[in-house]
Amino acid sequence: MKKVLFWDFDGTLGGRIDGLYGRAWSASMWEALQMMNLHEKTTVEDILAHLEQGFPWQEPEIPHLHLHTPALWWEHICKIFQKIYISLGYSPELAVTLSAIAKDKYVDLSRWELYPDTMPVLRELAAEGWTHYIVSNHVPELRVIVEHLGLKPLIEDVINSAEVGYEKPNQEIFRIALRQAGEPEQVWMIGDNIVADVLGAQSVGIPSILVRHSDPRAAHQFQDFYGVLTFLRDSIHK
Repeated sequence: MKKVLFWDFDGTLGGRIDGLYGRAWSASMWEALQMMNLHEKTTVEDILAHLEQGFPWQEPEIPHLHLHTPALWWEHICKIFQKIYISLGYSPELAVTLSAIAKDKYVDLSRWELYPDTMPVLRELAAEGWTHYIVSNHVPELRVIVEHLGLKPLIEDVINSAEVGYEKPNQEIFRIALRQAGEPEQVWMIGDNIVADVLGAQSVGIPSILVRHSDPRAAHQFQDFYGVLTFLRDSIHK
């Protein structure tokens, strides 16, 4: 029997080192302002207020197959950055420069880390016969980030929205993941987002586990991966 675990990446396995959990985009944009010595007039909260629409994952019901290369994907994202910077009072010319810096800041490998429980628990689960896949709404460089963090030997494959053109909770990204995994007999989705990860997976019949957050809509939820490890062990023996 093939046993597969689908893992979200950002906020689940790891995240960006910026001191602002779950705010990687606003943090990157603010760091661009900081680099240009413009950060005193704009706060992360100012930027965050403008990050409410336009990003592919904010329109998961719409396929984004047209953003099928890293260049096209980032062109779309940088245009959003530019609109936000202009809305914050920066000139169009400066907005272009800031957007390019924000992109570079986001994908800077030195700015990413795994959470302390990630490697130990994934190793233990792998030793117990589970095969790991990442199913993530992320940037085109996710595979590079995963390799940089040392996760690649533990991950069978990465199903990334920026590559497949569908964002969680769209059912199609989960169907693609199931096909990539060979339609496993036993499978769970594990992530920190109740809508994208938990409810999205459940919509195609994949049981799911919420981690690092609490929500009454989640049947199974744990604050860390050690809880997931114990739960999966117990579920096997039931």
